[in-house]
Amino acid sequence: MDKLVSIVVATYKNIDGLYETLDSIFAQTYGNIEVIITDDGSPNFSDHIEKIESYYKNKAKENITNFEIRPLPVNGGTVKNLNNGLKYVKGDYIMTPAPEDIFTSNESIEHCVSFMENSDFLIAFGKMRGVTLDGEYKYELISCESNYDLLKSYSIEDTLNRLFVRDFLPGPAWIARKELFEKYGNFDEDIRLVEDYPYWLHLALNKVRFGYIDEIVVDYKLSGVSSAGNYSEMFMNDMFKIYDKYIFPNDKRYGIFQGFYNFLKRSGLNYYMSEAKKEDMTPGQRRAAKIKYLPFHIYVSMQNKKVEKKNKRIEKK
Repeated sequence: MDKLVSIVVATYKNIDGLYETLDSIFAQTYGNIEVIITDDGSPNFSDHIEKIESYYKNKAKENITNFEIRPLPVNGGTVKNLNNGLKYVKGDYIMTPAPEDIFTSNESIEHCVSFMENSDFLIAFGKMRGVTLDGEYKYELISCESNYDLLKSYSIEDTLNRLFVRDFLPGPAWIARKELFEKYGNFDEDIRLVEDYPYWLHLALNKVRFGYIDEIVVDYKLSGVSSAGNYSEMFMNDMFKIYDKYIFPNDKRYGIFQGFYNFLKRSGLNYYMSEAKKEDMTPGQRRAAKIKYLPFHIYVSMQNKKVEKKNKRIEKK
């Protein structure tokens, strides 16, 4: 019998998107899947439980060997919600697509497990493809490195140094052995919303090797706050914590110039925080922030244009 794969889906208010994700799970050819739905204290979530269970009973095939709904009683944030789901997994492998995330093919899980079974990695990353609200595919995403030949060439130190710069890994498209969490612990609950970036840093600091599955595993709706660079104040509070806990104390790449580099990075964080607070600013405060952070405005605009050009080249092929 195939080894059990546990799919943990963490919801919060986005119940409608859950059904798209369940459809893509139920369509998988892999022979032994359990689904754990954990909810982060959504208002009136109990009213949805009967419908979700009925959907499972009517749609799932025999390969869905276990299905559980394990809601939290009160809202605690994405990280606590996912850790709650991890408490109930029984599988040898774990994946965590979010509501609206869709497996790209019916064989996505099968291919991911095959890769893991033929390697000794504790965790591996497939690719993800962005999907706009109009249904247009975006193969190049500013948040992810798409050159997996490059990533495969990285040493553990290269991976860590790249993570010090930014999170370049596709959060929804990873698969891990349960052993990973048993050995290195669950997601960091000092952080409220961002589970993946601090965990990748934690693993890289502990010299865990990352595997790369060079195929698109997940279609990712480009509607989340972090997918388009439209960060919330709460998200940015998490980013400050991540830098203060994982990056600034450990990043030594620039020697005597490290302090200056860290100053520039903190200035960049302050820029994104000012963008998050923009709606609460007066017109005068917005103008002052734009002048203060003009170099960052220019840099972000250039990066976005670079990604847009790459996507246009792909669309023309």
